[in-house]
Amino acid sequence: MPTESIAAQVYSFIIGLSGFQAYSMILAVLFACGLGLPVPEDITLFAAGFLAFKERITLTGAVLVGIIGVLVGDSFIYWIGRIFGRKVFQWPVFRRMFSETRIKRAEEKIQKNARIICFTTRFVPGLRAPVYITSGTMGVPFHVFFVMDALAASISVPLWVSLAYYLGDKIENLLEIAKTAKFGVGIVIGVLLLGYILFKLRKRFPGKRLLNT
Repeated sequence: MPTESIAAQVYSFIIGLSGFQAYSMILAVLFACGLGLPVPEDITLFAAGFLAFKERITLTGAVLVGIIGVLVGDSFIYWIGRIFGRKVFQWPVFRRMFSETRIKRAEEKIQKNARIICFTTRFVPGLRAPVYITSGTMGVPFHVFFVMDALAASISVPLWVSLAYYLGDKIENLLEIAKTAKFGVGIVIGVLLLGYILFKLRKRFPGKRLLNT
């Protein structure tokens, strides 16, 4: 079944709920998304925002349950890697992707740039689970992972929830709206990454011009 069809069904089901049932389902779906459920995480957050618009749940509750849901799912994935360690790379799905040389190189890079990687990955849906499990496998301290992931979630979750809340009944072509919003966020993250890279280069090569003028 196409991802769009599954996402539409999940969205339709969630917006038919209210109160405790709605909060519980939002949490459950977000947790499942972290485990690889083929439903865009943002669609669930859109549903939470729409329920807040309909006053079936509160806007504050929608944001809080969204943040809790994504952090619990992300942390679970992290601890799979942390508990099983490098044995994870022997699992069929990872054995085909990583050679021993690539694992060592990746380990060096992720240890040096753990903070920026854990922060930016939240804005790249296709890389969330692989990076989070690898962060655990490679020994990134949990407090580093959690703080950076929480900072990113405090941006992304309110964004999607509030967008649905303020659009209200005007929401149409939900997936297209989400894609457009992701593009804008992607530009912001790209600028932040560029600034971070330039800062690191300038710190590594002080007194040298990075760009010719």
